[in-house]
Amino acid sequence: MKTNPTQPRKPLVAVIIPAFKEERNITTILDVLHRTDIANEIILVDDGSPDRTAEIMQEFSKNDARMHVIRHETNKGKGQAIFTGWAATTAPYIIMLDADLKNLHPEQIAALIEPIINHRADMTLGLFLGGHIHTDFAHWATPFLTGQRGLRSDLLNHVSREASAGYGFEVALTIAAGKEDYRTRIVPLRGVWHPPSEFHRGLWFGVKMRARMYGQIIRAWYIATRERYPKMRDLFSSITKP
Repeated sequence: MKTNPTQPRKPLVAVIIPAFKEERNITTILDVLHRTDIANEIILVDDGSPDRTAEIMQEFSKNDARMHVIRHETNKGKGQAIFTGWAATTAPYIIMLDADLKNLHPEQIAALIEPIINHRADMTLGLFLGGHIHTDFAHWATPFLTGQRGLRSDLLNHVSREASAGYGFEVALTIAAGKEDYRTRIVPLRGVWHPPSEFHRGLWFGVKMRARMYGQIIRAWYIATRERYPKMRDLFSSITKP
C-alpha cells in the first residue's frame, strides 16, 4: 500500500504542558522541550494566566513547529488544562510535565515514555531524586501526586472529569490506572526539582494555593474512589447521616 508523501504523519508522542502564572519559570522547560527529539507534538496550555506566560509560549512556538499554544480565557484548573491539551492531539502516547521544572534534560523526557512505547508499562511516574530535599521527600512519600508522567493516551478515557477538577487530576489518573489494571513503572528523575508555590508566587498566596491544592486532592480521592467503588458511597452516606 502506497502512502501519500504530502499527508502529515500522525503524531506518536505528544507532550502536554499545563501552565498558570509561570512567566518566571516557563522558559526553562520550553528550552528543554525544544531540544528533545522524542516528541512529535508539544501542546502548551495556558490556563488563563494574567501574566506573560502565554506570550512567552507563543514566542517559543515560532521557532519550533511542534509547539502549539492553547489559551483558556479564564483559569479552569490543571485537570481541565490537561484535558484541553489531550483533545488537541491524536497521539497514542502522552507525556505530561509541570511547567516549572528545573534541571530537566531531554533524555529524562524520553525515559518517561520509552517503557510505554516498548510495552513494558502502561504508565510511568517520574519522581524527583537528588534535586532538592523538600521536593524529593514529597515525591517519594506521595508518588501518586507527581505531575511528570508518560502513558497510553487511552487511559484518559477512564479518568473522572469531576474528580480531576482543579488539582485533583493526578489522584483521579492514579485511581483510573488502578481500576483498569495499568502496569505502572517508576522513573527516577535525578537532579530535577521545582520551586514550591511559596517560593515563586509569594508566601501568603503560595500558602493559600497549597491549602487549596490539598483540599482538591482530598475531594478528588473521595469522588474517584466513590465512582470506582459505588458501595463506598452508600456506606459513607449511612455513616454521615445524623
